[in-house]
Amino acid sequence: MSFIRASTLVTSTILVGGALTFGCQPARYIETGGTESIVSVGQVDIQDVRKAASGMLQSMLATGVLEKSEHHPARLLIGSIVNDTSSQFDVGEVIYRMREDLVNSGQAQVDTTYGSTPEDKTAQDVAKRRAFTGQGSSDTGEPDFSLSGRITQMKASAGNMRQTTYTFRLTLTDLSTGREVWTKTVDMTKQGTKNAVGM
Repeated sequence: MSFIRASTLVTSTILVGGALTFGCQPARYIETGGTESIVSVGQVDIQDVRKAASGMLQSMLATGVLEKSEHHPARLLIGSIVNDTSSQFDVGEVIYRMREDLVNSGQAQVDTTYGSTPEDKTAQDVAKRRAFTGQGSSDTGEPDFSLSGRITQMKASAGNMRQTTYTFRLTLTDLSTGREVWTKTVDMTKQGTKNAVGM
């Protein structure tokens, strides 16, 4: 074997070995939504969900609207949250993260038995049975507010550069008047030619 062919073989082996080393990363834990998370231009990430939920929650609490409700804690009904984007994800993630702080802090209670598609069917059945037998509470438990929303997107591009803006919108309606008493919009804009890690 000639020196040139041997050198080429060694170089190729090093390159392949290096590619395998850098291409195969072992799984590990990272901070959820932290700076090492994958950022994708074309879909909603956990970072977007967490930032949107935090921004919405802070805005709602700053208005003090829940403290003005007839009941304390305020009774909240979760309405329709529509995903009008091309990204497939559970829109409930945004609401659940807000609910966790609201409910656990004692500022709100969420009705999970309401409507034809209740969140907790078992609890709804129990409530109906107690109401029918007269064993239920005299408190009707009517909710004070309904929370609804929509998530939309706008796309733009210039050459290979892609940009997507995801807009999270939530509205709180006073069910005694039917009027909007709080609303908030949070935008998340991402730009790049490909997905990246830790950006």
